[in-house]
Amino acid sequence: MKKLPALATLAVGILLLSGCSQASTLAACGQVAAQAVQVTGVIESVSSPTPEAAQAALDEVKKVAESIRGVDGPDEFVTLRDSWTTSIDAFVAEGEKAITGDVTGLDAASTEMRTATDAMLAYCTP
Repeated sequence: MKKLPALATLAVGILLLSGCSQASTLAACGQVAAQAVQVTGVIESVSSPTPEAAQAALDEVKKVAESIRGVDGPDEFVTLRDSWTTSIDAFVAEGEKAITGDVTGLDAASTEMRTATDAMLAYCTP
């Protein structure tokens, strides 16, 4: 008979932990939702007619990436977040090369960043 209260306590603990996991996922996802819009918008800005406007867009997305790095959450979220910020960094590097005339890696970097952004949004969409 002593096993029943122990099992009930274990079940309550599991429910609480899963609730915490869901709550931390929701909080983390809420923090990155607006940043996903900014990241997506910068792709078009890099092809701006002026190098200054393109550089300003890249500088802005660098700030967004730093902000995203500060968002914590469950392990799967962190893995996706790290992949996303790495793809943003690669896009910024290729975008800066494109400003100087070397556009060879820009398409691949923008595709990678879109894919990582989509993966994050898919994870965060219930």
